[in-house]
Amino acid sequence: MTKNIVIAVKLMIVGALGALLYINLGRSDGSAASDSQPEFCVRHQIDEKDCPWCDPSLIEKMGMCPGHGVPEALCSQCNPALIPGFKVEGDWCAGHAVPESQCILCNSEDTAEEPVTPVTVPEHYTSAADLPRSRRSPAPDCKKHELLVQFSSKETSKNVGLEFAQARQRQVSHSISCTAEVVYDGNRYARLVSRAEGVVYQVLKDLGDSVAAGDVLAVVDSAELGTAKAEYLQARARVNLWERNHKREQILLKKRISTERELLEAETRHAESRIARSSLAHRLKNLGLSEADIDDLEKNRDTSSLLDLTAPFAGIVVERTAVVGEVTGKTKELFTIADTARMWAILDVYEADLGHVRTGQSVLITVEGSISVQREGIITWISAHVDQRTRTLKARVEIENPDGMLKAGMFSRALINVRGPGPGIVVPKSAVQWEGCCNVVFVKKSDVLFKPRKVRIGFDTGSELVVEQGLAAGEQVVTTGSFLLKTELLKGSIGAGCCEIEPGKS
Repeated sequence: MTKNIVIAVKLMIVGALGALLYINLGRSDGSAASDSQPEFCVRHQIDEKDCPWCDPSLIEKMGMCPGHGVPEALCSQCNPALIPGFKVEGDWCAGHAVPESQCILCNSEDTAEEPVTPVTVPEHYTSAADLPRSRRSPAPDCKKHELLVQFSSKETSKNVGLEFAQARQRQVSHSISCTAEVVYDGNRYARLVSRAEGVVYQVLKDLGDSVAAGDVLAVVDSAELGTAKAEYLQARARVNLWERNHKREQILLKKRISTERELLEAETRHAESRIARSSLAHRLKNLGLSEADIDDLEKNRDTSSLLDLTAPFAGIVVERTAVVGEVTGKTKELFTIADTARMWAILDVYEADLGHVRTGQSVLITVEGSISVQREGIITWISAHVDQRTRTLKARVEIENPDGMLKAGMFSRALINVRGPGPGIVVPKSAVQWEGCCNVVFVKKSDVLFKPRKVRIGFDTGSELVVEQGLAAGEQVVTTGSFLLKTELLKGSIGAGCCEIEPGKS
């Protein structure tokens, strides 16, 4: 049987409580009580000194009934004289002959609640304890949902000033807003330098020019290139020489004119020359020559020192520092080109939103200023590092930019579509309370009885919270006054084996 502990809430001001204790609710003529307190409560049909409705202090004074798990002052099984009083207060289950607030059978639907499944901890958090409260699942060992919060009478409940709202199902969507900066696509962006030291001989492209893959941007006069070409041609000649010498030694050995030692030497020299030629060919490739260029070099014997600086892909020249006559080297950038048909937006996602962000989600990028531009893209990368200063995490969105309206360096707003429109259970924010280890709402069972319910929160819509598990549409929950019920709940759970409030958190 589910534990059914009734917590009596004593929230009345001392003055108001004293006034209520001296009002004779049982007199048929409605006159005020005399100086001497009556011995019999006509309204509840019980001795005045035993009436817990007229004297709520009895609930605390008498303690709990060890046999039935309810306050002794409200135990109708031990004291049947209380039954007329429960009926007068409208708190009586005729079907099971017990007070409705204490009827386990009528309240059995709460004992069969669907288990709240735990939330998967995103990779950006080390443990579930690091998750924001709104993302945490209820603690599995928490037993507060087995408790009840009960007022001593309808009047007491009314005086507390509780307000209620109905959990309702409606179409909800979830999006996250953050800042973003537009940058070039890193896969289509290149800073070009000369592969050899030399002097800029000619500049063929300027800022803003469109280029195709292989277009020559500038020409560098490099003595290093001329030397490398000459050394390659020399190595090629030595290969031909030792190849012919090796063949000649083979013929002479067959005629017994030469020796095996001379043949072996010729073979070794031939192999060494081929290795030297191959090494110099790789050097030419490192200087920017292609296989076709090396073939032309062998045919034309051209040892020119002019080195072409070419575009690796189609794009636009976005930076130029090349100047004719300037000495350049392997570390000095001459041109920067970028393919602006696709751009990146680098998002700064707030730490509290990390659990909702995933790769593949669609994002709306909006740039506002002298021009207004909107583009949709997809998250393709999420950083594994949170900035220690801003407490944000970088995410990358790829955006098509065929008209070139998006420019690198633009600041924008990003709207991440976490969840499209769909049905969801929503309650006002004031209905949800964090009681130390779980998010709870208080479901109204009667005018005097309220049941705590563990819930898992999905996201914040602004004025409401979406409840993913633990609550059904149509249930009445406490809004204003839910904090007071939480206070009484915590009083009753002390020593019940539940998680206590975390240090430093209210």
